[in-house]
Amino acid sequence: MTSSPFHTATAQLSLMQSGELTSRELLDVYLDRIHQHAWVNAVVTVDVDAARSAADEADAMRRAGRLLGPLHGLPITVKHDHEVAGMLSTYGSELNADHRATRDAEAVARLRGAGAVIFGRTNLPEFATDGQSYNSLHGTTSNPWDPRRTTGGSSGGSAAAVAAGMTSLDLGSDMGGSIRIPAAWCGVFGLKPTKGVVPTEGAAPSPSDPAFDPSLLAEDIAVSGPLARSAKDLDLALSILAGEHGARLAPARVNDARRLRAAVWLDDARLPTSSETLEVLQTACEALADAGVDLRRDLAAAPDLDELEELFESLFMSDLVGHLNDPAYEGMVPALRQRSDWMSRTHAAAAVLSHRDWLLLNARRNAVLRQWDRLFEDVDVVLTPVVFTTAPEHDHSEPVEERVLVVDGVERSWRPNLTRWCGAAGVAGLPSVTVPVGLSRSGLPVAVQIVAPRFADRTAIAAADILERVLGGYRVPPRVA
Repeated sequence: MTSSPFHTATAQLSLMQSGELTSRELLDVYLDRIHQHAWVNAVVTVDVDAARSAADEADAMRRAGRLLGPLHGLPITVKHDHEVAGMLSTYGSELNADHRATRDAEAVARLRGAGAVIFGRTNLPEFATDGQSYNSLHGTTSNPWDPRRTTGGSSGGSAAAVAAGMTSLDLGSDMGGSIRIPAAWCGVFGLKPTKGVVPTEGAAPSPSDPAFDPSLLAEDIAVSGPLARSAKDLDLALSILAGEHGARLAPARVNDARRLRAAVWLDDARLPTSSETLEVLQTACEALADAGVDLRRDLAAAPDLDELEELFESLFMSDLVGHLNDPAYEGMVPALRQRSDWMSRTHAAAAVLSHRDWLLLNARRNAVLRQWDRLFEDVDVVLTPVVFTTAPEHDHSEPVEERVLVVDGVERSWRPNLTRWCGAAGVAGLPSVTVPVGLSRSGLPVAVQIVAPRFADRTAIAAADILERVLGGYRVPPRVA
């Protein structure tokens, strides 16, 4: 067995194809690493016997020349908010501690149908409602770069597992950065696809209320997407996850640094990017310019970040409450009204929108989409921060609205500030890729967000591949090397 646990999924598949690696060998490497680095606590549910049986079957099928698809025999993990047949699917809640799914979520079924061996479930905050990954059922996930620090959320277990060499591919979910922020803080790649491209059916189980079927609800902002150690792995996963919707995706506009046109949007008057983060982003832009990327800083056509934030928080909450059962909804509204901060007031209003109110908000969103479209008339992608700071230390205090971060000597609220840049793309349904671009002075990962036009997911990934080639991409966290 010649594979490193830190190889990309594409490299591992190539080694299996050549006979240098078996599915069972790679699976056992991952299982050993999960045990060896238990302090990370990223993969919190494993069905060892079923996984080994599936890996052995995949190896036997390969020897017989019968391949299921492009992921044949690749051991992967799935965030705990997607149904996985035969495995616990808890959503990080004690209410669902014994819930064992009887069917795969549609995105999971596509990965399994392509030959993936699903061996574990990754951690998240309870019901995916926090910017960190911890819960009373599965415990706290720690950042592989520094155990004192959070991985972010809600796909924090996903990002930590990929970064720590416990899997090469994970299926996560995202609304306001739940894939992108953990990917940034753990130093891996993450894709938030264009809204509607990857199916979300079965991605929000509520088994504690059998009468409520969230799969019947239309998602407004939430999406499912992959996390991996390279841009090529994201492209491979997207080709499987998109299924019939892949025909809606435009071919990549560019694959060469000298032909890439990128708008650079790193500044925010209300929420300045931290000095450490900005320093890395500016250095990365200098390297991209040296490589021939056409960087443009005229953002006259860019939407207003304050308006994007307000739209995101309003539409995020109206999406969220649509997935609550009646008792949970009836308890949430008065609790929000008791708080006086801006975000709680915005959420309280959004939780009781009339249909007319929602249509007016959606009309504002459509106007913002037209602004994004105008911006993309002259560039292929837009480069922004993923988040304004590097991974902070764990903070599980409640309520979330009262948590603060001290960045460059200034106190900043935890939310909505952490989601400001990701929400700007998420509310518009635009594809966005997190790409690691370097380490801060404190030795923590920093990433850039690549935003592309609707259905230009392949352009965002191609740009990520260019940045990876120029800047180096994923690095192994020293604590788990």
